[in-house]
Amino acid sequence: MEKTEDFNVLELQELAIKHNCGKKHTSLAQKSMIVKSYLLNHVPLEQLSKDFGVSVRSIRRWISTFAEGKVPQKNSPDTSYVKPNPLIMPKKIQKPVETEAEELARLRGENKRLAEALKMAEWMNHAKDVMIDEAEKMFNIPIRKKAGAKQ
Repeated sequence: MEKTEDFNVLELQELAIKHNCGKKHTSLAQKSMIVKSYLLNHVPLEQLSKDFGVSVRSIRRWISTFAEGKVPQKNSPDTSYVKPNPLIMPKKIQKPVETEAEELARLRGENKRLAEALKMAEWMNHAKDVMIDEAEKMFNIPIRKKAGAKQ
């Protein structure tokens, strides 16, 4: 187990040396290596930050990105994340045009469903009214609120 840890530390050192040679962006391979070394080998974030010249905040963001199951996409070998342009609106999906017969059948089905729902709601309201009436008779107390300001 110590040999693999030593090997991973050596890999980290090599990547750190390569990274400090003027690269501005961290590649996907380096990000995954940093996240793996933190999660699997328990290398402290501060050490990773110092070795790779990356802020602790960035490493935490990469960990949360990988934890959410998102894998950063690549533009080129040196760039890491592709952020969609929020100013570009997505294309509207065209719904297929339904014929008059299809529309009529759909509306009749919807009308039937809504009529049944209305009927059930009316039955439920009637049943609740009957229950309140019976409770008022049984316990001899008014349950419904009286209309108006004075109650």
